Amino acid sequence: MSVLNSTGKILEIKGKLYCGNVTETQQQIEYALEIFNNVIINLNSVSSMDISGIFMLYLLIVKAKEKKKEILFHGLDNQVIKTAMSIAGVKRIFVEAA
Repeated sequence: MSVLNSTGKILEIKGKLYCGNVTETQQQIEYALEIFNNVIINLNSVSSMDISGIFMLYLLIVKAKEKKKEILFHGLDNQVIKTAMSIAGVKRIFVEAA
């Protein structure tokens, strides 16, 4: 993890994002949202993802909007991510970081 600036943070998810680790991952991202207005989640190193990982990311988007904060994603072109989002039918919900 590396700090972008005083208002944003980049978090990288590595390996599997699945039902066995979504709670811990979600807690870490929610903590970052408490501190920073903008969080970028780097998904380039995700090697597999199940529907619970997709749903967790969706819930984080909703929570961020409720708090008037923003989550952006880097690595949406990762084939694992593209396949999981396509199967779940949620590709348009996720916003790529510039």
